[in-house]
Amino acid sequence: MTCLRPPIVVAAALVAAWVLLAGSALAGQDPATDPHGATRRVTLSIVGTTDLHGRVFPNGGRGGLALLGGYLRNLRAARQADGGAMLLLDAGDTFEGGTASNISEGALVVDAYNALGYDALAIGNHEFDYGAVDNAAGKSATPAGDRTPDMRGALKAAAARARFPFLAANLIDAATGRPVEWPNVRPSTIVDTAGLRVGIVGVMTRYGLTRTLAANVQGLDTTALEPAVESEARRLRRRGADLVVMLAHAGGACFRFDDPTDLSSCDDDAEIFQLARRLPPGLVDAIVAGHTHRAVAHEVAGIPIVQAYSRGSAFARVDLTVERGAGVVSARLFPPQAVCAAVAPDGWSCANGGDTPATYEGTPVRPDQSIVVAMQPALDRVNRWRAEPLGVTLETPLPRNPDGIESPLGNLFADALLAAAPGADLAIGMGGRRAGLRRDLPAGALTRGPLYDVFAFDNRIVELAMTGAQVRQALARELTRELARSLRGIPSVSGIRVRVACDGDRRELEIVRPSGTPIGPDETLVVATTDFFARRAARDAVAVPPAAVQASAPLVREAVADWVGTRGGRLGAADLVTPPRWETPERGACFPADR
Repeated sequence: MTCLRPPIVVAAALVAAWVLLAGSALAGQDPATDPHGATRRVTLSIVGTTDLHGRVFPNGGRGGLALLGGYLRNLRAARQADGGAMLLLDAGDTFEGGTASNISEGALVVDAYNALGYDALAIGNHEFDYGAVDNAAGKSATPAGDRTPDMRGALKAAAARARFPFLAANLIDAATGRPVEWPNVRPSTIVDTAGLRVGIVGVMTRYGLTRTLAANVQGLDTTALEPAVESEARRLRRRGADLVVMLAHAGGACFRFDDPTDLSSCDDDAEIFQLARRLPPGLVDAIVAGHTHRAVAHEVAGIPIVQAYSRGSAFARVDLTVERGAGVVSARLFPPQAVCAAVAPDGWSCANGGDTPATYEGTPVRPDQSIVVAMQPALDRVNRWRAEPLGVTLETPLPRNPDGIESPLGNLFADALLAAAPGADLAIGMGGRRAGLRRDLPAGALTRGPLYDVFAFDNRIVELAMTGAQVRQALARELTRELARSLRGIPSVSGIRVRVACDGDRRELEIVRPSGTPIGPDETLVVATTDFFARRAARDAVAVPPAAVQASAPLVREAVADWVGTRGGRLGAADLVTPPRWETPERGACFPADR
């Protein structure tokens, strides 16, 4: 990725433009002005970001919302000088990912986006990940009483906090069959700028709701993108929009940006390309895309499409020249612009350090400190929450899995799951791979922050009825999968022990109670586990609790914090692995000795 790249120019309606120029010249009139001398042509710079995933701070001289603000300040100044305008859009998956953003449930990012001057945001699939409101402001995940919490509560709170609309034209309330109606969430919007009325319609990838927690999206559906965009774009035109921009949490992938009409380096079957080809010509003037974490700066079916990677590393840009009363005359596409604090001696690449700041629009880029100031109140709340003590001191670090199998930290989580489900016979926790336990716990007085860093996900605890055979089969499947990797994902258990033996090349698993009493294959057991594991266990014909039940279940990390706080005192790694819960052979054809 580079910092400074020349723009790519795409001419649109060249013949019409030539006729307009010729006619104006014959009349002795400047085609760029009306009879009264007012500017008729306006440059609209559309800037698109996407898939920030809560990465608000710089990393190694790249990214960070304050630095992005410096680039935007330079571009706004350029447009102000020539009478044009800048439109700032985000294509979704904006909040989930960065620790500070996660703990504030997106409030930190919304405050920064308000200060940056965003005009609209498309709702992405990961906007639903937070579920109910349970953030560092101290609000509970479960309202008083037995009422099921609003599993879109955190998303609605973020939308209400924003000074720009959240767009979702194809996100449907399944009960009504209509687009959702939440405060500051709508199918489209119109922005008035530089004398233009710019219509913006937002959509989400067709199957986006399958890529978040099922309990958080019950009662919602997505429709096909094409009819939603076409219907909303026509409505915007009827409302007087001079041009229409599609903001889509759906994208593509290209790897060369020297010629916007050359799609040979692109995924030609990408969802956003197929959508562009199906839209009526002239209905949509530009597309800002996202979701795939790739980049696009290309013209497809006459529509310029831009998309710029993820996690704040770059932004996309297309400049539209708009003729008042006539629409878009031309489009100028730019390669993805890396957000660099400094440039390398070659003048193009981002530098890890140095005193040569990046330049944009002919002016050095300086971080916009007003963005830092805007984020500070939410960041202060996050830091106070992270510093809250949990009432226990760790005498030793608690690692995820020091020897590839037995995990003190995993066992702690499994014990907490079992304690949170008093009617359960056993618990199956998680391992240390992606979507599992992310870090070790350091020694010392334990606070909320490090525990959150271990497991930042909003998974909930559910109970399953499983036979002994189904439990054994589920654990055998997990063991087989992880032996093919690095054994970082072996789920920890509580309330049982697992014995692994080799019979030639085959692995034999036996599950017994802590006392050593065998568990019969037909014996019915109540298993406490995560909603994520429950979906995987469903492959063995286990009945997964309905989404309504999952929605009211406790959060995993809150159950762990409660268990640690109740236990109190001092705790060490040896307390959690003695006696061992996984008994494995030292060597054998079915179990490599170097594991």
